[in-house]
Amino acid sequence: MIKKYARILLILLAITGIGFMSYLTYLHFAPDSSSFCDVGEKLSCSTVNTSQYSKVMGIPFSILGVLYFTGVLGMAIFQYNKKNLKYFLIATIVFLGPSFYLTGIELFVLDTICLFCEGSKLVMLAIVGVSWAAVGKKEFPMNVFVVALIGAILAGGFTFLMHANQGPGDKYIEFMECLDEKGFVMYGSETCQYCAKQRAVLGEEAFEEHIEEIECDPRNPGNVAELCIEKNIEATPTWIQEDEDGNELYRFPAGVQKLEKLSEVSGCELPEE
Repeated sequence: MIKKYARILLILLAITGIGFMSYLTYLHFAPDSSSFCDVGEKLSCSTVNTSQYSKVMGIPFSILGVLYFTGVLGMAIFQYNKKNLKYFLIATIVFLGPSFYLTGIELFVLDTICLFCEGSKLVMLAIVGVSWAAVGKKEFPMNVFVVALIGAILAGGFTFLMHANQGPGDKYIEFMECLDEKGFVMYGSETCQYCAKQRAVLGEEAFEEHIEEIECDPRNPGNVAELCIEKNIEATPTWIQEDEDGNELYRFPAGVQKLEKLSEVSGCELPEE
């Protein structure tokens, strides 16, 4: 049954995947967007899609996803045959390596799930199942599957190494220590995509250690929403310089701040490039 309707199923799956990835690409680049799939602390497309893990070698995974699903769609419409199905089946298994690595990042690092990201992986698994049924065991024996699986593991490992070596690392630690000493605090939220961008610019791990961030979202644990209301925080992130008693000395407009502007106002020197 699946083999009979494989071509139609692949076209529908590819279109669905393009839809998921196109929306995530829009979300990644849109300056003032919010996602309807941000439904709580543990389910946030924005948090995942704007984190430092949403790209590899500077390219958003969502764009790579659009290219992949477009390739599947083009093959299913214009070049549908067992040979091409086999190639795309191998490629899909390999691409699932980095995809499942990112699922691990969501679960164990970001502690939140991107529904559209995981939806796209289910679509890829469906493409594997449909393609495998259409190609047949003779054309895709177990040894070919093992080779594809090894490729998936290597691709996932490569993605891990790329992430381990990207980002500013410890570059801005002294700069952030200076900001902290001068009383600069960021009012933000764990699930705010623009707060995630600000952390990523400075280095997420170093930021968490050296900058005080006030959680303003009442839905998130550890929040001090009353303080944020008292401070008239209308949007996050909002940087404020405060004295020892919490009195406001300077306030930046809400939004992601360029490091040059933070340096200019604070007097803290940025490291040399």
